[in-house]
Amino acid sequence: MLLTHPPDVLDISLLQRGTEGTAALGHSTPVSVEIRAGHRVRVTSVQFTLVHSLSLAQTHGNPYGGTFRADERTSRDIGSTQRGTDTTLRAGESCCEASQLVVPADAIPTLHGKLITSAWSVRVRVSSEGNEDVVRHHPLTVHSGGAAGGVEPGVEHFEPPLRLAQLSTHSLYPGVEISGVAEVSEARARALTLSVVMQEEVMFRVGQRPQQHSSPAESLVEETVMSEVRIPLTASSGSTIPFTLVLPAVPAPTVRSPLLEVRWLLRAALDVPFRRDPVALVPLVAGTVANSLRVRT
Repeated sequence: MLLTHPPDVLDISLLQRGTEGTAALGHSTPVSVEIRAGHRVRVTSVQFTLVHSLSLAQTHGNPYGGTFRADERTSRDIGSTQRGTDTTLRAGESCCEASQLVVPADAIPTLHGKLITSAWSVRVRVSSEGNEDVVRHHPLTVHSGGAAGGVEPGVEHFEPPLRLAQLSTHSLYPGVEISGVAEVSEARARALTLSVVMQEEVMFRVGQRPQQHSSPAESLVEETVMSEVRIPLTASSGSTIPFTLVLPAVPAPTVRSPLLEVRWLLRAALDVPFRRDPVALVPLVAGTVANSLRVRT
């Protein structure tokens, strides 16, 4: 005997039209859903909810005096809208419902780092008369948007005999080209290494360090070299060295919050024999889209 299964009462799918699927801090994003009926049903309401999930690496203590690193994950609803529909659908019929969700300006945008993962999604819940609610989730990419504007690049740090000058930009986004010159006043220098670096810092939360003596640091820090070039130097290289780097991706924009920070910088290191390598640091500001950055210089 052939067993058959009755169709679902409702099948729903989140739609992506225009800017749906992306959002910017401090702005609203459109959300919509298509509802398809497996048989006659009366749809009573549709609820859209903005959900933020955050994963932070933390250092924990064990009973034997050691420490280990583990992720702490949290998820919470940020905002919600509900629409009463009172729509009756026959088998095979469908309808669409749409709304807007606002991403707070002070929220943490989408991040994908070694210590930090910040993810967003939209949850839709469709209620119908006499049936269980149908729930679906869809990922949402939240850009730093205009929130990156006004972030100060920070204080430059130069160690003689090395200095960086004539930078083409202090603003980073995927695919951006950074050019400038390194001023070198050390004839013995053998090579110059320039790097675009992303630094992540996660502050320890209350209760995350059961054995305070085991780790004097107040945070975890990791860095990722996103682009790098090494330039060999000779006596004929001169004192002004031009350079160009291309940034292929921005996994996390510049972020500052009580829980975490993501910093970007241009770092130059001079290979000089028989001494510590002099370093030059220039803080930068990164965004995930080109038009999100308006940095004050």
